[in-house]
Amino acid sequence: MHEISVLQKAVDLAEQTALDNQIEKIAYLTLEVGELSGYLPVFFYKYFPIVTEKKPVFEGAELKIISVPGEALCEDCHAMYDVMKNEGVCPKCKSRRKKILGGQQFLVKEIGY
Repeated sequence: MHEISVLQKAVDLAEQTALDNQIEKIAYLTLEVGELSGYLPVFFYKYFPIVTEKKPVFEGAELKIISVPGEALCEDCHAMYDVMKNEGVCPKCKSRRKKILGGQQFLVKEIGY
């Protein structure tokens, strides 16, 4: 469950940002999670209430997650494709040789006040 430690860091960052800017309440926290990051959004939703329960600035706050598709460029035919949707295989030439272009990120995208 590495999601809980990453979520804790995101919540701590948002809390510190609110403190630095004299914000009393955070309305929502938006995370951008790549499909290839290894993180499962279901666990972020599950643990968000636990990670924020003793943080008054998060009272009533919502967690939002933007899922970013895993995109790749086939090294053989140069087609771009969705890695997860195609199970890592180029739909055009069936090659498994690829360069990952996106979908590995984990970002705190927005802190709403």
